[in-house]
Amino acid sequence: MKAVRLLEYGGQLVFNDVPTPAIASDEILVKIKSTAVNHLDLVKASGAARQILPIDLPWIPGHEFSGVVEQIGSDVAAYAPGDAVFGANGVGGAYAEYLAVKPAAIARKPSNLSFEEAASVPVASQTAWQGIFTHGHLEKGQTILIHGGAGAVGAYAVQLASHAGATVIATASGDDEAYLVSLGASRVIDYRKAQFEKVLREKVDVVFDLIGGDTQKRSFLVLKEGGHLVSATQPVSQEETAMHRVSGVMMRLAPSGDVLGRIGRLLEEGTIRPDVATVYALQDAAQAWKDIAANLPGVHGMSPSGPGTARHRSHGKIVLRVA
Repeated sequence: MKAVRLLEYGGQLVFNDVPTPAIASDEILVKIKSTAVNHLDLVKASGAARQILPIDLPWIPGHEFSGVVEQIGSDVAAYAPGDAVFGANGVGGAYAEYLAVKPAAIARKPSNLSFEEAASVPVASQTAWQGIFTHGHLEKGQTILIHGGAGAVGAYAVQLASHAGATVIATASGDDEAYLVSLGASRVIDYRKAQFEKVLREKVDVVFDLIGGDTQKRSFLVLKEGGHLVSATQPVSQEETAMHRVSGVMMRLAPSGDVLGRIGRLLEEGTIRPDVATVYALQDAAQAWKDIAANLPGVHGMSPSGPGTARHRSHGKIVLRVA
């Protein structure tokens, strides 16, 4: 099969032939239709976080995917060849024509989504779900502040929190205000024009931090006593949590087919929606990485593009179509 691989930390991606995975009795072989580019792929490939996010080289990136069941192991009963599915795992491997996965990592693809749209969903949506519900314990009637609301994870967090009956406040660029309001945000604070802790009149029950740094530190000032600060970017100071009498945790995604199935039903109902910015061919993954690296946000905002790089809108996922 064809696959994109990283041969060494910090190296170039190569597109070549590798053996098709063999499946165990409790696994499924998925013929990949699309996969998506995540910041996590680039971080792992750089080697900057190899102590906590090691990879086995040569490595096939890609943590989320959509496709069709090609083969099932003898112990698999929930799926059959020909089923359209989507899913995510913690190790990668989706930048390829085939991927072996456990049934617990996948769910049935929403019928109203294209394979490109479906591939953009699993990582961001499950991170948002687990961040605001599993770790943030968000409930109907509460108020949540989402930092980086226009990003891939933030957009799902806004939609899911709004659907759950919470009041949603998001920080983002003012250019994204209309987009976030359309997703369910009650208020958007333009981080370039105002400091959120100075303009919020009432404290919030949950802060979902997708930015980190000084933004996280200032978030303690707007949390109610007993509130929850959940970070997807960096550890939360336990000294600060004790001082402000709140809880704080850094989360790491734990892919769940059950959660993804619930998200899939919301997508099929039209309650939430995906957002795809750009689609590349699998063999152009190296260019997609260059483009996303040139547009990665710092502490809010986008970095200037370098020569020969594409400029993307501030929201939406980059997807790779597998021929």
